[in-house]
Amino acid sequence: MKKRIVQSKRNSYYIKGRGIPKGCKLCLQGKKTVLFLNGVCQNPQHCFWYCPISEERKNKKFSFTNEIPLITKLDLLQEINTSRSTGISITGGDPLFEPNVKKTIDYINFIKQKKGKRFHVHLYTNGLNFNEHIAQKLADAGLDEIRFNPPREIWNNIKFALNKGMKVGAEVPAIPDTFHIKELEDLIYFLEEIGADFINFNEFEYCMPNSEYLKVRGYFLQDGSIASVKNSKELALKLIQRVADKVQLKIHLCTVLTKDFWQLSKRYNRRAKSIKKSFEEITEEGLLIFASVEGNQRGLEFIKNYFISEMRLPQKLFEIRNDEINFPVDIALNNDFQEFALNHDMKIYIMETTPFMETKYRQITEKTPIDVFKEELGIK
Repeated sequence: MKKRIVQSKRNSYYIKGRGIPKGCKLCLQGKKTVLFLNGVCQNPQHCFWYCPISEERKNKKFSFTNEIPLITKLDLLQEINTSRSTGISITGGDPLFEPNVKKTIDYINFIKQKKGKRFHVHLYTNGLNFNEHIAQKLADAGLDEIRFNPPREIWNNIKFALNKGMKVGAEVPAIPDTFHIKELEDLIYFLEEIGADFINFNEFEYCMPNSEYLKVRGYFLQDGSIASVKNSKELALKLIQRVADKVQLKIHLCTVLTKDFWQLSKRYNRRAKSIKKSFEEITEEGLLIFASVEGNQRGLEFIKNYFISEMRLPQKLFEIRNDEINFPVDIALNNDFQEFALNHDMKIYIMETTPFMETKYRQITEKTPIDVFKEELGIK
């Protein structure tokens, strides 16, 4: 690989000296809130078969902000503030499908009014419904960046976005076969010719909604991966190397690891800082970790009194729920406390959860018995 291609600390790739689009920078820092407008689109032939949208969202009119159902614009504003975001990405479905255009522009206007002109907004579209009128409406609302994934026959629609004050480019999957790689190469030269700003490749991804379609078409998982399609990253890097000296575009390859770990964990980390309780710690993945003791009500009362009387633990460092008490991990590692809990038939666990306060959104990612947790850490 030429030295011109740089691997970032977050496992994405770009051409040295050109950088990446601002929307990508903010995503990699966890500073973007995702506005999933809804799952409605035209289901175009060129992309319906690899669409990663779940059955719960696909072709449905429900909106989400990050993982949270969205009812009002104020819900979006609250999530932006909780996640300490400095931008949003608008996706779907297709936010610019005719039934969605007005709603999309309303959201952009609302966010720009509430968060200011410097708050960054980028948007994804297949471009099928794109025209001069919509382009001007988006520009007037303050859209900062637009990303197309169009079929070849409507590449010219991208031109409508040019010279409107927004950054213009494409974001497309790196589908690992001769036909699609040639399509990507042609698209790069087309974008260069019209004066666009960037193209982003996404490593082709296996997921539950598209797995059957991909298998039928002969795409397989990369060895050792749970989501990366074999040869996608390698062929994309060869393509970047081949065209790097022939164009001036920003070219960025976003890997499955970049999306599924770095982008999400950084966003979770920022969100966790806003909502964590005093007894919770934040993991490298942006999850919340704490200890929990479970058992009968009599035992819970003994634990509560132990915390208050024996340990002089401030109230903010433990939380009493129906059938459990949550508290800091370091207390759970205390041998005297473990013995006390065991003598009262109580079970101690180390919990990891996603960073949400509401029980219906907070998912338990790990629940580890204290003896197993200690063994994993090498503590006797």
